Amino acid sequence: MADTKAKEAKISVKVIIDKVNRRVVYAEADHTFVDILFSFMTLPLGTIARILGKHNDQKFEALGNLKNLYQSLENFPECYLSTEECKHMLLNPRSLSYDHCRNLKLQIDDTEPLIYFQCAACAGYSCQSMYSTCTKAKCGNCGKLMNQEVPYQKPKVCVGSGSVFVSERATFIVTDDLCVMPYTSANSIRLLTGLGITDKSCLEDLMLDMGREQIVNLLKVALSLDAVFTYLVFNRVVPGQSSILHQTDMKKEESATPKMRLEVSLQKSTGKLLFVEAEEDFVDFLFSVLSIPLGTVIGELLKGASSVTCIDNIFKSVSNMSVGRRHLKSHDIKDMLLKPHIGQQYSSRHQFFPLSCTPLCWRDCFHKDPRIDNGLLKQSGLFIVTDDLIVTPSSSYSTLNTLNDLKVPFDDIEKYETSIGLIEGLRMLKASLRSRSTLTDSLNLDILIK
Repeated sequence: MADTKAKEAKISVKVIIDKVNRRVVYAEADHTFVDILFSFMTLPLGTIARILGKHNDQKFEALGNLKNLYQSLENFPECYLSTEECKHMLLNPRSLSYDHCRNLKLQIDDTEPLIYFQCAACAGYSCQSMYSTCTKAKCGNCGKLMNQEVPYQKPKVCVGSGSVFVSERATFIVTDDLCVMPYTSANSIRLLTGLGITDKSCLEDLMLDMGREQIVNLLKVALSLDAVFTYLVFNRVVPGQSSILHQTDMKKEESATPKMRLEVSLQKSTGKLLFVEAEEDFVDFLFSVLSIPLGTVIGELLKGASSVTCIDNIFKSVSNMSVGRRHLKSHDIKDMLLKPHIGQQYSSRHQFFPLSCTPLCWRDCFHKDPRIDNGLLKQSGLFIVTDDLIVTPSSSYSTLNTLNDLKVPFDDIEKYETSIGLIEGLRMLKASLRSRSTLTDSLNLDILIK
């Protein structure tokens, strides 16, 4: 668990309020808040889904259907996975920035620090050069559990000062839709005049005191709405606009991407997508999405146009911010935020996206590969995936149960076959962040019906 001190920490942010229109114009914050805001980019999607799943505020849903996907993985029978270790790895993703982010004044990542295990029964054998981070891993030499903890000193990450990502000397402006810029009077005046505010009479200051619960709520709001501070202060939703994914960005890679086959079940009377049936390659791909850090999703895969305005703006703020005394601390820090790649040893061979995991090597030991044939799932039949990304093994019972839940008569169904590749995978990734109908928004149903 995160340190108690970090959990109990509080930070303060000053917000400038337009009293007449009941909205927040912008916030003034120091490095502690901006560090936390930028750290969102380093969180894997599965970590965010787990954090938000523990949050009690049910006023609105965030993260589209990724929480359903994470819960499906939690409930997924282990007999379908290559090993129990695969499930542990997928449920506990981490980015390469994990140790760095533990220096934040206030942490929301509840991922446990790594603990290394080896096989106690095979001391002196070659398997002693192998380790695992899961007590359910089995020794490749004798088959017994690798459950002997190995003494390990966590590497100390030097942040150079009290700040983590940005200069501790700087003050920043953070807009209602989470654009971050160094504070200058010119930036302040430009924001005020842009909103038609010409004098101070309609403005007032308010201090927001924020702890872990409030930061988790801020993340949830940022994934759902376009005016974060106005919601936090006035509990008021301001309508926003969604951006569009430019699907031509990955055309070169698309030609070399293998296809996956899906059987799509539609309701005849309405044309509504009910669910798809797929083999383990598609489910393997879906579960592996949970390991990808948010910054990698926004920047490298969706090219800064995820349709989640506030998160896109955080990414763009990091991209546009220079390195220096009152900005980002170094070019390495900037790269860490813009490209926080997967920090686990193994990915699936069914991963569409042009990403790779980072090899882990510690004390001349190597991580035991938990996969079978480079897959996280066994070759084990068919699975049902609903429109909102609930995944279950396929059987007559599960099919009938799904139709009963959807209130669809058995004779009102027709089936079509389709195949998906990188472009459809990107559409699913984008839709999963916000939509409640991920598959409908990803597959071209009109072509299927024709």
